[in-house]
Amino acid sequence: MRILAVFVLLSLVMTVLAFPADRDLQRWMYREPKITKITIVGNGHIEAGEISKKLYSKTSNFWRKLRGERRMKVQRESPRRDSLEVTYLYLTEGFLDVSIATQYLPRTKDSTAEVRIVISEGRRYRYGEGSVSGNFPGEYRSDFNKIAGRLKVGAPVNPVVLRQAEFDMKSILANNGYPYSLVEHRFGPLDAAGQSPISFDITAGPLVHFGNVKVEGMDDYPEKVARRELKIKQGAIYKRSDILSSQQRLYESGYFSTLTLNSDQSSKDSLNPDFLLRVRERKPMFATVQTGAAQSDVRDLLWDISGSFGKRNFLGTRRVELSSSYQFALGSDARLLYHIYRIRYTQPWFLGIRMPLDLTGEVRPEVRSATQDYDISSWSVKASTTKKFGQLAAIQFGGEYQSVTITGVQQDQIGTALDEEGLSNRRKLFFNSRRDSRDNAFIPTTGAVFDASAQYFGGFLGGDEDFAKAELSFARFQVVWPGWISATRIKGGWADAFGAGTNVPLEDRFYLGGANSIRGFRENSLGPLIEDQPEGALVYTVFNQEFRWKTLQLTRNWPLYQSLFFDMGNGFQDWDKFQFNDLAFSYGTGIQVVTPAGPVRVDYARVVKSQRYPVAERWHFTILYAF
Repeated sequence: MRILAVFVLLSLVMTVLAFPADRDLQRWMYREPKITKITIVGNGHIEAGEISKKLYSKTSNFWRKLRGERRMKVQRESPRRDSLEVTYLYLTEGFLDVSIATQYLPRTKDSTAEVRIVISEGRRYRYGEGSVSGNFPGEYRSDFNKIAGRLKVGAPVNPVVLRQAEFDMKSILANNGYPYSLVEHRFGPLDAAGQSPISFDITAGPLVHFGNVKVEGMDDYPEKVARRELKIKQGAIYKRSDILSSQQRLYESGYFSTLTLNSDQSSKDSLNPDFLLRVRERKPMFATVQTGAAQSDVRDLLWDISGSFGKRNFLGTRRVELSSSYQFALGSDARLLYHIYRIRYTQPWFLGIRMPLDLTGEVRPEVRSATQDYDISSWSVKASTTKKFGQLAAIQFGGEYQSVTITGVQQDQIGTALDEEGLSNRRKLFFNSRRDSRDNAFIPTTGAVFDASAQYFGGFLGGDEDFAKAELSFARFQVVWPGWISATRIKGGWADAFGAGTNVPLEDRFYLGGANSIRGFRENSLGPLIEDQPEGALVYTVFNQEFRWKTLQLTRNWPLYQSLFFDMGNGFQDWDKFQFNDLAFSYGTGIQVVTPAGPVRVDYARVVKSQRYPVAERWHFTILYAF
């Protein structure tokens, strides 16, 4: 958007730059003198403070000194950048005739610099009534009128918004077979209030169909791997959205590292253009190795080693991966704690539909328990498939079969041993759904994300346990004040045993409290308790409200954010046990350093005193936002 704005500026105004004519003054500027004063004159409608915020040039302060910002000194690019920034600000406020002169003047004997911005605002233009005319299919008129209606009568004319409106109109036509359309806006005569009617003249042009697609760069994989991902079909009506969707699908397939999909310049039929797809394939064979140390409740030092080997073009277009994981206890009782072997097979187009099918088999050979005097072994198989709906929504469903064997104990003690290890012979079906319209996964400013999941254990499937559980979560993000982001989440869950089942296993219950649910409490410390220890909830509800804003730019790629939050919720044994007085409340603030891997977060939370919980406080350090 900023690049588009610069082109708009250059096309609408001639920026007046007052470069020093004196050679001594030029030499002084090239020595990069320190900026100690910024003067703005001629501004009648926009405050000097607002203009100063937009300038590239900045006076010194503590944080800028700490970061060593170049903008505290005069740079060769400073005059042009300052002029463009101020011009852009005025243009977006309707001052289409604005002109800016930027001067850099020596201040005192120490040769510091004064930045002087001289503004000639000119007249302010406002939107009048909008209209649409031209030669185009009538079925799109209502869509065009809606776009024109976004330009509110009386609001300042914004060239960037006008260009965006033209682009949106052209996109409608380009996504319906008219890529050669023309859209231009025209202003009518100004009235006494400075309002000018705006008309959009639209010419659809000829209807276009897709031609053939030529594929280059396919050596290790069959060409159909690329062609089946294309939404471009020969003879179909041209749609720009199909081109963009094809590119995304090709990347998501996992077979290509880079690709380009463009019209074939050698194609001579402009109404049936051919396309050329050039790809760079990923290596068919791959291998990974990982290792690292850890700590657990029963071992001071653990060592993990894992590795995998796979082939992306197994049986043509399928993927197969073999992996293994090992964990060793180190120290006086050094030994192997477990070793796991997996095989995963992926059919990218299950039943000829773009719906990947994953089949996973896992074996855990017999090893001695980490805490007890018996041996444990298990095996499991899992099948799942995922279907995407457009760019925002997807569902996943599947099933899993797990079998566990414990040897070295009496038959009547096997159930107790399984509970101690958190294991069971289980069969389950699962379903997950997600719709994500956020504009950014790390720091969303708009959009929402909805998650729903359900699991069914036992019943007609068999196994040791019979219960079901479900969870729902909805989070909404929006800008409520310039620079302030409101993030709101509502989340809840339910679990219940049925049939022959008498209880929901402890490891499958819900545990609340901590950095990602109710801050101010220890991890998993909320909900029903047995002798002051959490036993897990069967019903829970959580509400979070957070406000986030950018505080300063630590480096070019590492901004610092701050937040205020309020958390509420708890877990209960049943719906009948729900009591408002038992809810936990907390509030606090936090800072987040946004790194390429996501926000690194430090939160301070304070518990609100209630009948059940005393006042308490806690620091939380983690990665990524709570939601």
